[in-house]
Amino acid sequence: MKSVVSSFVVSRIYYCNCLLVGCPRYQLDRLQAVMNTAARLIFHVGKYVSIKQLLRDRLHWLPVPKGIRFELCPLVFKAVSGSAPSYLLDLCYPVSTVVSKRRPRSAARGDLVIDTSISDFGQHSFSVAAEKVWNELSDSVRSIRAVDSFTSALKTFLFSS
Repeated sequence: MKSVVSSFVVSRIYYCNCLLVGCPRYQLDRLQAVMNTAARLIFHVGKYVSIKQLLRDRLHWLPVPKGIRFELCPLVFKAVSGSAPSYLLDLCYPVSTVVSKRRPRSAARGDLVIDTSISDFGQHSFSVAAEKVWNELSDSVRSIRAVDSFTSALKTFLFSS
């Protein structure tokens, strides 16, 4: 049952969810409700039983907002490490490359420059949202150099936060 539900439901929730960056919470809650219902179907749990523990401990499914972050971070990781396509490399550049008289602490931490956007729509773009998500990660997660190790440490970080 778990593999069928994962194949048909959860894979569709996580498919292209980078496009959901900046969506209103009520829209993400709709997707979360579908995921919760799928977990209830797998474990034959009633409607009024809390499902958060089962999602995290037994199924290892991230909540929808954290799943969006989980999809963005490997793209930024590849851009920072130089293995991403050039159009992503141009969007992700560290604070340390910005010429200024002062050196902010964020340059030492390895933060990325967050582009400013005039419109509300621009806040949902990759060049703004991905850098915000990357800058929120802990230094221990960002310091990992292998993609597989990074994604497993990222998932652990997102589960613990």
